[in-house]
Amino acid sequence: MHENHNAQTVSPSLPVARIVYASQANICGPVYAQMESIRASAVRHNEPKGVHTALLHQSGWFVQWKEGPGPALRELMERVANDVRHHSLRIVHASRGPRLLSGPWSMAIVQCDDGPQDMTRRVELLRKKMDAGRQYSPPAVWRQLSTPLRHPGAAQQADPEAFQRVLVCSARGLAAFQLVLWLAQRSGQEVVHRRFAGAQDLDVATDYVDFVEGSRIMRVIAMARRGLALPLTRAFVPDYSHVVVLLSGEPAADIRLLHKAALACAHAPVRPVLLGVSARPDAHAPLAQLTCELDLDYEAVTAAPDAAASVWAAIEPHLARGREAANSSAAQSLQGVLDD
Repeated sequence: MHENHNAQTVSPSLPVARIVYASQANICGPVYAQMESIRASAVRHNEPKGVHTALLHQSGWFVQWKEGPGPALRELMERVANDVRHHSLRIVHASRGPRLLSGPWSMAIVQCDDGPQDMTRRVELLRKKMDAGRQYSPPAVWRQLSTPLRHPGAAQQADPEAFQRVLVCSARGLAAFQLVLWLAQRSGQEVVHRRFAGAQDLDVATDYVDFVEGSRIMRVIAMARRGLALPLTRAFVPDYSHVVVLLSGEPAADIRLLHKAALACAHAPVRPVLLGVSARPDAHAPLAQLTCELDLDYEAVTAAPDAAASVWAAIEPHLARGREAANSSAAQSLQGVLDD
């Protein structure tokens, strides 16, 4: 994105106004083309005012998460209320807090088996919680609205003790997505397909699966490499116990992926552990040194990155140690970081 000298700059450490609302979409034509039109308008008008936005379309609904100076956000909401591209707007989160969206625009399209009535149920449930005085962080609101109610732990999306979330990326190829597909088939659960995009970028793929593993619910997310740079991806990094990088054996490609992961984690108050997966044990030493320089914890895992069953068998003991750590008294104190 080119530098905008007219944009208001707000330090990530300073509080901003934050709002999340859901509305029913009036879509004419392809969804992605409509969202590109919304993106062009939003980046042009909102970025100079310091407003950052994440937009979701799922099951006939829009969800927008906005952050920025209070007066700019109030002015924007007055205009949004009259936009003919949606109706029945419902605010499901309003707070002041640290800026979580690191860039002016992210958008996502979720493909799942839910219909509009399923989304309506989730919106109404969340609105009732808000009216009763229960306030969640913007990422927790986003997860509750976007997770199908039939998924394991759908009602516990805001509880950091119920879930363990793991992000997986491949240095080459589609091994991360093959791992998610294998886990879905193994557990008999649905793969949710999503497309993410930034302020200018073309869309990238990201899939996830939810399933029960021991005492916790796992969410394993496959992310295309370019997706690590998106503000929406980075906003959820503190929720991940681990980032699994499936290495290619090509040093240049592996180093590029580690740098992308380090940038994604750079501003997270709690950084995930990096699990490097390679078929060659000798491949880990230079990468471990690099991640140390990048201020990340690195754990070496030996397995063929394109063999999903072998990868899961090799990384699951590392993830289990993360589950144990999350249940320790020290980790309990992190709940205040994740929830408003």
